[in-house]
Amino acid sequence: MATTAEDRDLGINLTGAWPVLQSGEAAMAAVRAMLPEVRAADAPSEAARHLSDSLVEKMRASGLFGLVMPRNLGGSELGFADLVRVTSELGSASGSAAWIFGVLAGHSWLINLFPEAAQREIMGDPTTLIATVFRLGGSVVPEGDGYRLTGATGRFCSGIDYATWVIIGNAVKLPDGSMEPRFFVVPKSEITVIDDWTTMGMRATGSRSIKIDDCFIPAHRSCSLADMLAGTTPGARLHEGAIFRMPFADLAPFSIVGAPLGMARGLVRGFAEHLGKRLEGADPLELAEQSATFARIAQAGAEVDAALALVISDAQMIDRAREPSDISPLQRAQIPRNWAWAVQTARYAANRVFEVAGGSGIYDGDPLQRIFRDVNSAAQHFAFTWDRAMTGYGRAICGLRPSEFAIQKRK
Repeated sequence: MATTAEDRDLGINLTGAWPVLQSGEAAMAAVRAMLPEVRAADAPSEAARHLSDSLVEKMRASGLFGLVMPRNLGGSELGFADLVRVTSELGSASGSAAWIFGVLAGHSWLINLFPEAAQREIMGDPTTLIATVFRLGGSVVPEGDGYRLTGATGRFCSGIDYATWVIIGNAVKLPDGSMEPRFFVVPKSEITVIDDWTTMGMRATGSRSIKIDDCFIPAHRSCSLADMLAGTTPGARLHEGAIFRMPFADLAPFSIVGAPLGMARGLVRGFAEHLGKRLEGADPLELAEQSATFARIAQAGAEVDAALALVISDAQMIDRAREPSDISPLQRAQIPRNWAWAVQTARYAANRVFEVAGGSGIYDGDPLQRIFRDVNSAAQHFAFTWDRAMTGYGRAICGLRPSEFAIQKRK
């Protein structure tokens, strides 16, 4: 995600900004140093339905949240491949910690698509964190130099406990009666959080619903969905990298895809470690009787490793691009295919290992049970929907038009 010295100086005071991570290796070293604390915090965080505040603050102090943020905003300006690797590493220790990290780190890229005035305002605190709700209900109408949002509610606001701003998606009702999809940035002070996050898994993310009864949003805190999908957003001219001029739908899920892949790897490795300790000192006959289980572990591990490698390969392709046109239409269709394939492959690999965990695996206090619930919950995300991604790629490789639904989404 390299940029050049020609990137515009936005005049933001970077005093107190995150530490700059000079390489992907430095980022991985930073996250690995935190893993013991991440593992220790996982169970109590789940019980509280809230990721440990001290853990989030350590992530903030490490500079990891700024991993893909441009340097002129105080970030490290590394690549999406590094983001996937770091998120996956966290996911091997805690699914919820990985999800929250990926969401908040990814949004430090998303905010750069908004107008310069919004970037100046929101990143005036260079360590601010931003949550999202991509589909918020309610009504939005033009009002003066901005928009009036009323009666709005939305679900799955991951990171709301730590964010000071929230990016929301909605459609503006124009005077002629037509609807214009747009994204907006709203301060958390205008938002009511609804404590409804009672779920099967990923409980520690605290991804609760939000409500906005009435809020005025200045025009500079808005960006049209059409521009975001076309790569022609106001923020595109402020940063050199091609990633700011690519369709945001081709990039956004890279921030979270590492989480379920890391969870699956953590489950496979955790079970293997448990089994190894149980069989330590066993006689050759007992070890031989476990051959089918050893083979199951090996196959599941290979599938998870292959899934992660495929996603990282796509992220590296994005990172290398100098222009959006460097990514062909077929490669664009390949990216969501690979997200879905990787996550669902890792999910079922983890499930097959959980099948041989025995009755002890069903207890709430067993770490494997928590990872099992977390990886299956994460795999439910819309970005990882198998049927949609596979049929979309099938149409593309056959030279056919996208589905009407996909076409409408791009408008």
